[in-house]
Amino acid sequence: MSQVYDITIIGAGPVGLATAYYAGHREATVCIVESLEQLGGQVAAVYPEKHVFDVAGHPKVQGQALADLCAEQGLQFGADVLLGEEVKDLTRIGQNGEEVLQLTTHSGKAVQSRVLIVTAGHGAFEPRKLGVDGVDAWEGKGLHYFVRQKDAFRDKSCVIVGGGDSALDWTLGLQDTAALPITLIHRRERFRALESSVTAARRLEEEGKVRIVVPAEVREIDGNGTVERVLVENTSTGETQEIACDALITLLGFHSHLGSIADWGLELHGKRQILVDPATMETSLPGVYAAGDVAGYEGKITLITIGFGEAAIAANNAIAKIRGEKVQPKYSTD
Repeated sequence: MSQVYDITIIGAGPVGLATAYYAGHREATVCIVESLEQLGGQVAAVYPEKHVFDVAGHPKVQGQALADLCAEQGLQFGADVLLGEEVKDLTRIGQNGEEVLQLTTHSGKAVQSRVLIVTAGHGAFEPRKLGVDGVDAWEGKGLHYFVRQKDAFRDKSCVIVGGGDSALDWTLGLQDTAALPITLIHRRERFRALESSVTAARRLEEEGKVRIVVPAEVREIDGNGTVERVLVENTSTGETQEIACDALITLLGFHSHLGSIADWGLELHGKRQILVDPATMETSLPGVYAAGDVAGYEGKITLITIGFGEAAIAANNAIAKIRGEKVQPKYSTD
């Protein structure tokens, strides 16, 4: 007979690992199912060397270091982990006199549990690409969608495209690695990033360490086998300029989708989030909860620290449901 876990968690990012901690702290049995081949989710896979500044108790912490700490905390109670397993079907079955949830993966593995908590971030994702003819031909030849290791950009002429937090963070974060000035291109004059990051980039521009080109878009990529230069158009004046470039880093966000989870009959909040009751983090399906970026409700603030709080709410409400008791967090300190 297959083991029936108290809780199955979909996603081994920081929020999923935090959920495992809160569940394990209450002596619940836990299985974590993760589509990537590593712990840490998108934080570890996409920006392991990027600094994260908004986690309580850490003035700044690198993504990989944060993922490692979350894993150390979350797995201390012995949760089982399945890596490289993309979820597929969710069904309810009878098992030993009780109804349980059976989660099946694309490889055919089945995990049974009393409760399911989805912490899958933004779900499956792929980077948004520049609208430049033949852009795919430059992948692996100087075109980058992530900054996984800073040293890969050492002494290179970097052109960063984007106006959000990632673009500004790496404009600042590569100052000690890339050849200066780093060029930052955004299609609008106003950035979407954190105000303090924009202020810091403007200050570096005054010092000659950053070149900000706005409003502008990359129109062509050129080079002999690898990226050597880009043609950039000022969208306000129509003027163009060539900019030397060894590394073109496009940080335009991601197309994301819930994959098979969207077929489970869950009520959605928008197109990419699962609607939850923020008081309990329960979804429209009994016994299924969600936390982190994948969970949606009116007034939601999408921050990693909010996800940690939602993990605690989801785990403790799930345990209360399993045990038929009132929600009680059981404090970790006296």
